[in-house]
Amino acid sequence: MLWLALKILFQERGRLVITLVGIVFSTVLTLMEVAIYIGMMSNATGVVRHTDADIWVTSKNVPNFDFSQPFPAYRINQVRALDQVLWAEKIHVWFAFLKLHDGRREQAEIVGFNPDTGIGGPWSMVEGNPVDVKGGHYMIMDISAKQRLGSLDMGSLWEVNLFKEQSFKLVGLSRGVVSFTTIPVVFMPFNVVDAALAGTAFADNISYIVAKLKNPADLQNVLTILRAALPDNEVYSRQEFMTRAIKYWTIQTGMGMAFFLTAILAVLIGGAIVGQTIYAGTMEHMRDYGTLKAMGAHNLDINLVILSQAAISAVMGYAIGVVVTLLAQHAIQSAGVPMELSWNLFVILFVVIVLTCLVAAYVSVRKIKALDPAIVFRE
Repeated sequence: MLWLALKILFQERGRLVITLVGIVFSTVLTLMEVAIYIGMMSNATGVVRHTDADIWVTSKNVPNFDFSQPFPAYRINQVRALDQVLWAEKIHVWFAFLKLHDGRREQAEIVGFNPDTGIGGPWSMVEGNPVDVKGGHYMIMDISAKQRLGSLDMGSLWEVNLFKEQSFKLVGLSRGVVSFTTIPVVFMPFNVVDAALAGTAFADNISYIVAKLKNPADLQNVLTILRAALPDNEVYSRQEFMTRAIKYWTIQTGMGMAFFLTAILAVLIGGAIVGQTIYAGTMEHMRDYGTLKAMGAHNLDINLVILSQAAISAVMGYAIGVVVTLLAQHAIQSAGVPMELSWNLFVILFVVIVLTCLVAAYVSVRKIKALDPAIVFRE
């Protein structure tokens, strides 16, 4: 039956090409949409995911790491006072403007962290070390900012306007620290950001408190204690804060839903093309199938021929689509578009594509059930 399916499939090469084009289109578009969505969610949760902290304390209604709101810094003492807490650190997140060498200004996301511990700082360095920002007006930029800022030369001076304009020396380049909005991320010492806020309405304020527990098993208990002790704040576990960010970008902004809707439509279009071409081929070979029935073939045998055509087309089209996607991945990422492909995604989409093609071929299978072998003896 497999041999017969292959013979029928390759006999009509024009129809096969149309089928493969539909499946390749469906595969490539779906893979890219889902991979870009995963990449964007990875960017949105990057700092939280790579910060070795069990608990995040934020202001009320903060949807994600980038959109922080200040609150009094002294509240960190209530966190540190708990016996279950190993350490607690403060993190600043503010937006500022960078003055470029050609006079233009570009918005940047400033992250103030403690260089002594590295908590909240960059986790992967191209050049330099997170501790290099210690002791003065030094900063680290992510290498991805080159696309918007131009050359990022080590040792170069940059004018940063965070409530007041100051010069900072670039002492390091990080990798993989990209905000969801692709605004360049700049890391600075926490105390330097504190000094910039002095004299403003945000003096003695912070954006986040992060804490590490002595025993991770105490997480739920500590969350309950802190939520009662800090009623003006939100207290999350690391996973809860990442989930909140993902829900915000996916549901509240509608952005994620748009990605998934496009992916679903792509799969349905591919399935419709397969169903149409398999049905046309079935109708064309109806007398042949009738002959097989007259010779004693069962419906199951003929159904296997039709479903095998759909499965073979799905596997071929999917394989071509994966190759096209992998070839395009580097160019897409070079353009600054986040895109994460994993074997889990490949496996899941393969199953979806094959099942969709098999379901689409079901119309032809139903046609065979009603086929009368006597059709062979009719003019």
